[in-house]
Amino acid sequence: MGVGQALSWRQLLVPMLVGLGSALVAPAAGALPDAAAQTAAVVGALSTTTYGSVLVAAGSVTLAGTPLYMFSGDADGKFGCTTRLVPSALDIGASSFHPFTCTGPESDFLDQSQTDDWPAFTTTGAPVAGRGVDQKLLGTVNRPGIGHQVTYGGHPLYLFDPASDPFNPAGEDLLETVLPLPPWHGIWYLVTSHGGPAPGPATIETEALPDGKTALAAQEYPNGGGAHAITVYSFSKDRAGASACTGACAVTWVPVLTTGRPLVSGMSQGGPPGPATIGAKDLGVIRRPDGTSQVTYDGRPLYLYSAERIYKAGSPPGYSTLSGTVGNGNGLPGPGGGTFSVIYP
Repeated sequence: MGVGQALSWRQLLVPMLVGLGSALVAPAAGALPDAAAQTAAVVGALSTTTYGSVLVAAGSVTLAGTPLYMFSGDADGKFGCTTRLVPSALDIGASSFHPFTCTGPESDFLDQSQTDDWPAFTTTGAPVAGRGVDQKLLGTVNRPGIGHQVTYGGHPLYLFDPASDPFNPAGEDLLETVLPLPPWHGIWYLVTSHGGPAPGPATIETEALPDGKTALAAQEYPNGGGAHAITVYSFSKDRAGASACTGACAVTWVPVLTTGRPLVSGMSQGGPPGPATIGAKDLGVIRRPDGTSQVTYDGRPLYLYSAERIYKAGSPPGYSTLSGTVGNGNGLPGPGGGTFSVIYP
């Protein structure tokens, strides 16, 4: 995001969103049920071809249609997205490195403040379910300096980019790992109306690592900063198409999730394409215990490392020059034994 004289990411993203292909099928954002709930946040649902039915803000003229996000690092009763100040990092739309926090009050989003990355979606009353949203899944968590943040299915909800028509959520599938990227150590998803992540169809490709070897990678940053290759890993303890990495393990080693069948890209990032190729027949999907769908390669479930280092990031705005990652998770141990390894197709 950046501070100082830099344009905010909101100012830069709005023109980017104009004229892009539509994922929109039919809006299902709910209306405010009664006047008594005027101070309460309203959550609606939007039906999309790419992500399915996802949550958006509703009931407010200012926020209506704004995408709502969840973060993989918010887990096990702990917040991965906090108000801790990072001295110097590089975010979308910044013209230079600046200090900022992961989250802050909703007013920062409304005022286009550039001090935090993902302002919290908050309420001053019990949140209200619009059409297509399950009231029983709505809740709140009180956070100092932020207020009552709305939760859905236990996941705190965040704001990032403004409403777009056609729908093009810039915050979807953003993996923020270590400096110079925002070091929040996790991935951001839209939220399904059932209360889980909405990753969209995963795209698998290859990348050239700094040592010149060709490794398997997943495309991330599809809308916000251009598609980039991020190294994926297998876990030696996984057996028979099932993942042994759950709970705290899945916070550090984020499963590569998909909506529907995964896709294959013919591109290779980080250097010239290697001799190895991958085909759709090599990819599969398993169902995780939480109901999400995880991509497999040759039967092996795929993971992203939450502390992955980028291969190349030139002058700001940085994301536009991101060119693959380095595979620094290769050989690291998993909880309870086992090893995470880069995959050389």
